[in-house]
Amino acid sequence: MNKTTEISVIIPFYNASDFIDETIQSVLNQTFQNWEIILVNDGSTDNSADISKKYLSERIFLYEQKNMGVSMARNVGLKKAKGKYVVFLDADDILSNSFLEKRYDFLESNPQYGFCCSNIIMFKDHQDNIIWNHKGVFDNISFNVLNYTESYESVPSNYMFRKEVIIKNKLFFNPLLSSTADRFFLLELCYFSKGGFIENAPLWYRYHTKSMSSLLSEALIYDNELFYKLIDMNKLYQKKFKKQYSFHKYYILGTSFIKLNKLKGLHYLFIGSFKHPILFIKRFFIIMLR
Repeated sequence: MNKTTEISVIIPFYNASDFIDETIQSVLNQTFQNWEIILVNDGSTDNSADISKKYLSERIFLYEQKNMGVSMARNVGLKKAKGKYVVFLDADDILSNSFLEKRYDFLESNPQYGFCCSNIIMFKDHQDNIIWNHKGVFDNISFNVLNYTESYESVPSNYMFRKEVIIKNKLFFNPLLSSTADRFFLLELCYFSKGGFIENAPLWYRYHTKSMSSLLSEALIYDNELFYKLIDMNKLYQKKFKKQYSFHKYYILGTSFIKLNKLKGLHYLFIGSFKHPILFIKRFFIIMLR
């Protein structure tokens, strides 16, 4: 009898030839071995697909699509997943050896939780070059994500999700969003399920100049603008913290558009100053003292 697949590791990739080998190897090296890997090529133009193909087996699969973005690629992987649990692993991140085992054991022992995470260690170039070590956000998610609480991060690769919760509540990644899609997904999920935290099973999160989060591009800023519009439309914020959320929204959009020399930035900052004057003054003085 074939053993049921317990964990599906979904790896979407686009032009990730510099990193994907190491990412796949980190799954192969896991202490927990009842997994499948679902690779989704999002229209790469480099040799990422060729690198991936050398790993194909009875439990490592490759699916191809034209370039439609990371959200669509993750959704394709989710639809193909056979596992009880899913991990959405970015193609440049690295799992610690007990990443799957500790998350699996936690969720098996705690059926009241729909997902869990651990620490995130950001590194540059190689794992000895650590930039920071933060906790994954798992509790009071709406507040911590929307108010950018220090030392908490919502990196998608850090989480293991109970697939039943995702499917039951029809929680796919929003294809209209790119870099903010993972945060929006987490904000939706926390309304249906709660998350837990485990120690000593970190995600190694690679910082490099090609990553979406490291580039303050016009596309990234407009993606954030749409993210906030969808948050407001779906009321994915805590009402008691609406003032703080509104301030951060307008402040982030305002400073981002100003960096692009867009007058829209002044408009957002002006609105933000009225949403929470005390926070606005604090931020203003912090900038002046730099």
